[in-house]
Amino acid sequence: MKISHFLSSLSIVVACVAAPCVARATEDEPPSVIKYGTNGFMTGAQIGLASGYLATGREYESREWRKLVFGTGVGAIAGTGIGLTLGLLDVGGPAPGTGWLALRDTGYGIGLGVLVGTATGALFLINSGRPKNLLTGAAIGGLIGAATGAVVGVIEGAQRQREPAEPRVARSGVTLHFGVTSSPDTAALMPAVAGTF
Repeated sequence: MKISHFLSSLSIVVACVAAPCVARATEDEPPSVIKYGTNGFMTGAQIGLASGYLATGREYESREWRKLVFGTGVGAIAGTGIGLTLGLLDVGGPAPGTGWLALRDTGYGIGLGVLVGTATGALFLINSGRPKNLLTGAAIGGLIGAATGAVVGVIEGAQRQREPAEPRVARSGVTLHFGVTSSPDTAALMPAVAGTF
């Protein structure tokens, strides 16, 4: 295996694993619509890169870099549009919204799928001796992981919408509760005090 093939293989795997969509939303402050677009860009670029690699021939040739660039570009543009759309749909709803969860889990699914796909490709590499099996496995794993993550995110979002939100109680100061309890050694009743500070 040539050094250039190894480096290109390594760079593609690292790009898919190292840049998963890390989407964090707090309960108090939902993410901005622009953040949705940014995460959609990264996720779409990863999916496009995997798709572009699968469009290459049986043996990767240096002239096929255009397929990788085209796939990555189209995926990034489409992902940005989808991310912004999901952001607009989530505006005004509870945080984190279903769109945010779908974007987050799609990114996580890509990272996990690339790792599992690379491991599977390594098993085929042992049998066939074709280095392309590593990246083919990573690309297929990334696409399967993206689809699985999106489905999991939508299910999680639907589940959160079904559960009633617990009301938040603002606590300030000292709260004391007086009661009666029994001693663990005897059955005698004793006064008890509990409180929050």
